[in-house]
Amino acid sequence: MLAGILTVLKIIGIVFLVILALLIAIILLVLFVPLRYKLDIDIPRTELQSGFDMEKMFLNARFTWLLHFINAGITYPKQKEFEVKILGIRVFPRKVKKTSEKADKIIEAKPSEGVIEMSNMEEKTTEETHEELQNDENIQEQNIEETKKPELEQAEETHEAKVEATSDDVDDEERKSFLDVIWKIIDFVKKLIETPQNVFSKIQYTISRVCGKIDMVKTTLENDIFKRAFALVKGKLIKLIKMILPDRTDIRITLGTGDPALTAEVMAAYGALYPVLAGKVYMDPDFEESVIGLKAHLKGHITCFTVVYCAAVCYFNKDVKKVIRRFKKIMNS
Repeated sequence: MLAGILTVLKIIGIVFLVILALLIAIILLVLFVPLRYKLDIDIPRTELQSGFDMEKMFLNARFTWLLHFINAGITYPKQKEFEVKILGIRVFPRKVKKTSEKADKIIEAKPSEGVIEMSNMEEKTTEETHEELQNDENIQEQNIEETKKPELEQAEETHEAKVEATSDDVDDEERKSFLDVIWKIIDFVKKLIETPQNVFSKIQYTISRVCGKIDMVKTTLENDIFKRAFALVKGKLIKLIKMILPDRTDIRITLGTGDPALTAEVMAAYGALYPVLAGKVYMDPDFEESVIGLKAHLKGHITCFTVVYCAAVCYFNKDVKKVIRRFKKIMNS
């Protein structure tokens, strides 16, 4: 008995450890296996005066994870919708099953048996109901003639009483309307006198509140706690941007504005940024025609561990928490 219980517990423990190991392995894969992306853009050399045709442009954006276990992307103009594949099987968007047109035509052509039976029943009952309706109409006409006479006498009496009552109501309404007009004029004059004072007091109150908040923000920005928090967040944000930026960049641009002077200014701006763009972006100017062309190839990766680590360090930092609380108090004050 005891040996059987121990074996059952052993099996449960082994299963639990296997599930735990699988969960840890999945978490480690999600955190440390990078999400790779690739972007290819090809715009052929086109004259701007003749117009730009979107169908001539080629765009391929792809995201892959874990040796193409998950593959997602879009290819324009061949594939104009974003799709996600797992092990080569499309998961998003799902395929819509279309019903066969032959089945729909057969359903529309066959009338239901219940409709046929109801039509036969209606033909039989129409003749019987027609006779009953004629008898009921004759009885109703006799009853209406008997009740008309006393109703006419009562209507004449009520009409005379209403005429007398309306004459009295008209006099009362004229008096009330005159008094209402007087009170409305008095209220309007009071509002004209009071509104400038209220507006001035509200403006003064809002200005004092804004000035107080500006002073509180100024003291917060000059504090050492804010400086330490700002330096920490700035460093982590720069680290994230460097990680997200593409590892390989090859962009070749053909540009002509039609105006040689303007094209020269664009090239001067490119020359100022050349230390940053060297080996990544190449410019091919055209000083005669108004043209544009682009060929770009970008590859990079995003690691979830770096994103989670930077966010966690900033969130659990004491200085950052104090700064957030301080700004919440300033906004709610």
